Amino acid sequence: MNCQFFIILFSVIFLVCRSYGKTHKPSIDLFSSIETIGINTLKERYPVLERPLPDDLKNLTLNGMAPTLKHYEVVGVGNLAIMGFDTPMFQMLTYVLTPFYKNIPLFSTDFILNNDHRTVINEIYSVVDKPNDKLFKKSIKEFKKNMDSCKLIDVPVQPSWYDEIRPAYINKSGTSDDDFAIVDVFKRNLKTLVKFEKLNKYLNTVKDRVAKYDITLNYVDRLIESGGVSTNLFKAALGVEKTKDFFHKFFFGTDCFKPSY
Repeated sequence: MNCQFFIILFSVIFLVCRSYGKTHKPSIDLFSSIETIGINTLKERYPVLERPLPDDLKNLTLNGMAPTLKHYEVVGVGNLAIMGFDTPMFQMLTYVLTPFYKNIPLFSTDFILNNDHRTVINEIYSVVDKPNDKLFKKSIKEFKKNMDSCKLIDVPVQPSWYDEIRPAYINKSGTSDDDFAIVDVFKRNLKTLVKFEKLNKYLNTVKDRVAKYDITLNYVDRLIESGGVSTNLFKAALGVEKTKDFFHKFFFGTDCFKPSY
């Protein structure tokens, strides 16, 4: 989940409130396409099981806005979290796949719609024990190739602590004319993730499983502690403890995928 994301999301609210009523284009086709591809691409390879939301997250609101939360276990892979907002002011969809069983990266994508304007952020995080593994490096090369093919306008981003573990990402903007390109880069990157998941072996030893889990857990804890734009907004809206619950129980699933000893 991108730390530039929520500053874009919440900063557009005032602009959108001012412009709403002039043009409001529903996002259901684009978001339905993304969500359908995001689920069905995984179902072609794995069982995908919906997980019930914890009671304390069922009525979650962020600054008065109630997100739609969908939580899944991708069997043999890890945690899938999908969060959406659909309001008269803006629409957004976040898709985060956090693997726990193989040496593959965390996959995060955000889509933000404001009338005819689109922003797409796709990030690959190397929360793995062996980032210099030949197969892992090959996967990053393919992710970068996919992202380079997306010809939307680059959005400037500020340096952050997580840059060192984010070897591939895009942050681009466009219009509804670019919806096909937005769907295409998401689909290609997700298929790349599935491709390299197939090529990687399972982390069969307790030591390897724990190492992978601990790296993921440390990333989530550092995200909460060191912050970022989106994380700081979560903490401001929910408080630190509820943000921890939200991240560990839902967004990254670290409470759900603790390795067995």
